[in-house]
Amino acid sequence: MANSSTFLTPAALLLGFAQLAYAQHAQQREPAASEPARQVSPQQVEQKAAMLNRVLNQSPVAARIANSQNDDARRRFARARDLTEHARHLAGEGQTRAADALLNEAIYEVSKAQQLVPDPGTLQAAERARYAQLEDSVAALRRTALIALPNAPRREESQQALRSADALIDQAVALAKSDKYIEANRNLDRALLLLLKDASTRLSGQTIVYDHRFANRREEFDFELDRHRSFEHLVPLALLEFRPSPEARALVARQVEQARELRERAEALFARDPIAALKDVSEATETLRRALQAAGLALPQTTSTP
Repeated sequence: MANSSTFLTPAALLLGFAQLAYAQHAQQREPAASEPARQVSPQQVEQKAAMLNRVLNQSPVAARIANSQNDDARRRFARARDLTEHARHLAGEGQTRAADALLNEAIYEVSKAQQLVPDPGTLQAAERARYAQLEDSVAALRRTALIALPNAPRREESQQALRSADALIDQAVALAKSDKYIEANRNLDRALLLLLKDASTRLSGQTIVYDHRFANRREEFDFELDRHRSFEHLVPLALLEFRPSPEARALVARQVEQARELRERAEALFARDPIAALKDVSEATETLRRALQAAGLALPQTTSTP
């Protein structure tokens, strides 16, 4: 069988490969009793073999898999080469349909090998996008921690968590500048966990130990609003970090909406009835606590009342 020497760009190779994968699927489908068997011409087999030859020997995919440490991917690629070579022999003997079947098997093996060793460019783009999301989340949670630090129930522990998180963040920034986004994201993941743990400890302390003394109801109400907003800011971060199920996310959304309505009612009510407003804002904060728990961030039950 002649080997085509026509130059194909990587984009054309990928397009042709996708078309071959579709052809494989159609070939493997069981024909109906009244459906005639699909005819395969020697020219079609030759074109498919030539395309496979380029993918197997002259493409970025071949180089990537050859240089990878994935033994399974390399085995599948080697099997695809063997199948392609066998198909050439069969085609040379006039066994067109048998050759085409082997080429379809080769396509399947190459497809599996590609999945095992993804394109670094695609991975890099995904990791870069994730880095931006993590960076925003860490910055938001860090700001919350800094605001709460002066009144943190375990201030030294919070300071240590912040120092550790800051060190990880600095390392992540340096790695990202060198385009090492996978390593950078590992550091941001660790920093985010530290900050979430600190937030959980800090908020737990505030909900359990209600030892503040206030000059008046306005000061008390403002404190409760700040505490409420601390929980509110944690919700999107907890959803990002813990990735709850769709059902849990729906529950979180309902509870966040309930908390918003209670908080707005409390703000509107305060001038007329401060005691009722304090009750509403505390209930709103408790609703957010349940939302955080549904998202995966464990917080103890509230045991104090204003």
